[in-house]
Amino acid sequence: MTWFQSLNPMLVFLLTPFFVARWLRMAKAGREPSPILKMSRGAAVVALSYVMLATVAAWSAKSGLPASWLWVVGFFVVYTAGELCILPIGLGLFGQLAPLGFNATTIAVWFLAAFAGNFLAGVLGAAWSHLSAAQFFVLTAAVAATSSVLLLLFDRSVRRQSAA
Repeated sequence: MTWFQSLNPMLVFLLTPFFVARWLRMAKAGREPSPILKMSRGAAVVALSYVMLATVAAWSAKSGLPASWLWVVGFFVVYTAGELCILPIGLGLFGQLAPLGFNATTIAVWFLAAFAGNFLAGVLGAAWSHLSAAQFFVLTAAVAATSSVLLLLFDRSVRRQSAA
């Protein structure tokens, strides 16, 4: 199990060049999505990764068969792809939108938001002992999907702020 913990950092290193190259190609073609849209899509991909786990958990519970470790690897690939659309993009966006002289403070607010997200993850983690694995992963997917929708609601106002 401990080997799986190294998958996410390894995939960050492996997938980042592909995302950067894709966004550069899109920018050159004038089709690069806004930072908030990237983050919203990333949250949707994270939700998809948890839906995948919920499906596998439900199948495993129904069949009585253990799930293959390949599903864990697949989860981390999808999850990390979503994560790469959220974390570096959000940090850059907070730095870009910071009022003059408040870059460090604004970036600290980004990390405060990350703290709140990690705290919420701990609260959700407590539900593990009360829910089936499939229900838990559906709940986690719902939180990520809600984040995706909320980000979409902010897209227009953030684009106006960035242009100003």
